[in-house]
Amino acid sequence: MLLADDFFLIAHDDRDGKSRLSQRAVELGLAGALLGELVLEQRILCEGARLRVINREPPSDPLAHTNLATMVAETQHREIRTWLLFLGQTAVDAVGQRMARHGLVEQTTVRRLLRSSTRWVATDINLPTGRVVRLRRLLTGSEPMRVADATLAGLIEATGLTGHVLWDTDQSSYRRLQQAITTLPPPLRDLILQVESAVGEAVLSQRG
Repeated sequence: MLLADDFFLIAHDDRDGKSRLSQRAVELGLAGALLGELVLEQRILCEGARLRVINREPPSDPLAHTNLATMVAETQHREIRTWLLFLGQTAVDAVGQRMARHGLVEQTTVRRLLRSSTRWVATDINLPTGRVVRLRRLLTGSEPMRVADATLAGLIEATGLTGHVLWDTDQSSYRRLQQAITTLPPPLRDLILQVESAVGEAVLSQRG
């Protein structure tokens, strides 16, 4: 399960595909996960608020390949925030389409009085719940977390989804979550901080 796919499943309701967050928070979280995939593949490096391409070899995943090619073509844009906003514009549909190609979700149209919207609903209702339970088990247990799992946990925290994963646990699980984030490699930790900051600004602008 790729990082953005995992985040997508946790961020949407298992029955109807409705977002558990504001649309902007989901977009930014998914964009951060897509950048995280490239960091994990050692194609880009996040340094503070900026990023740079360190390996132009195309990743095997077509979506990651497209995102990397765009970054290579736009090397003048190095701010992580710029890429979060850019990728966030299409992240929901891009990740949804990627998952649909693997049979994990299917596209549905929700019709309302004056407009309709697209949702991506899991083909197996147990899949999103299973991803939540898996992450919850890692955060409440003692087994070591892989870097990708700790990155997912960091994105969950940065976007405000922690309560959905750790809904009735004690403080030790939250401490384990924070420890997992702080022990991440600096490029991934910097990425999560940028996602958290972008989501925070989005929330404030919506309230304003």
